[in-house]
Amino acid sequence: MLGPAPFQASLEQCEQFVRAAQDADYATRPLQLFYAMSQGTRAAVAASPRVGQDWRVHGHGLSALTEPTELPDVEVFANGNGLFQYMARVLDFSPLVQEERIRLGDLWPLIPESIEAPLEGNGEPSAIMFWPGVWSQHHTLYGAELHWIRQDVVSRYGQDKEALARQFAQYPALKGLPWTASLNVPWQVGKSTVSLAIHFDLTDGQRPDVIKPGSRLGARYGVQVGDERFIAPAVGSMSGPMHPVLAWWAVLLGLSSLARYEPAGWAKMIDVNSSPYATAVEHLLDDAVLRIPGMLLNILTNVDDPG
Repeated sequence: MLGPAPFQASLEQCEQFVRAAQDADYATRPLQLFYAMSQGTRAAVAASPRVGQDWRVHGHGLSALTEPTELPDVEVFANGNGLFQYMARVLDFSPLVQEERIRLGDLWPLIPESIEAPLEGNGEPSAIMFWPGVWSQHHTLYGAELHWIRQDVVSRYGQDKEALARQFAQYPALKGLPWTASLNVPWQVGKSTVSLAIHFDLTDGQRPDVIKPGSRLGARYGVQVGDERFIAPAVGSMSGPMHPVLAWWAVLLGLSSLARYEPAGWAKMIDVNSSPYATAVEHLLDDAVLRIPGMLLNILTNVDDPG
């Protein structure tokens, strides 16, 4: 590990970048937020027992192709072994596959908070919460709930069990689960999200893999008070899900690259009078000011197993 001095210096820089972002306009806010995440990662690397003495990190480990004029079509790809890969190592989650280009429009919904301001409305799978708090009367069945589902999933699939099964089969944590019983109860519709109760057969009386100790099918994220986990679809050719913190990392890298290297194009994308993406961008950048310190606090508080 780095030791106290680099840890404290990195954390102090992270805090200063967040404070700067609070007062910055959207034209430059992605830059402060990305570097807050970057320096916060250095602090997490300093504290993580998974890193040990291999702490010298050079480069971001991600790049963005910013030529597209439509924000969702901007592409992010992993290139090397930089801070992004080290954050994945701290969390014990897989990073993006090297050199594989991933659209920003596909990364955006993997941030749980983006549910209130989606970048696209095409029903793409998003990060949702798996809450294992509902047990059936029958010991051979397991009851759970899925929360933070986008409302367009209901409008798109309704009670179509086969289509819903295909939708949720994109989540490694839910592959192979039978969905017939899950639709015997109605959707629970909230203000901006919906929930769904599910039931499935237990295998040898074992709890589902997603909440077993050491599982990386679901991610701890935010303030955890129980066994709930955020689950996400696989991205590109990844075999497992992306952690929400890594999704934040990739999206902020893409937005900061646009702001830095394509300032005129970025100005058009955040123009609320003409851009269909401006509201979503503003919402996410406002939220990041609050979320980045919370994400890092959760990682550092549970440094032995933050994933």
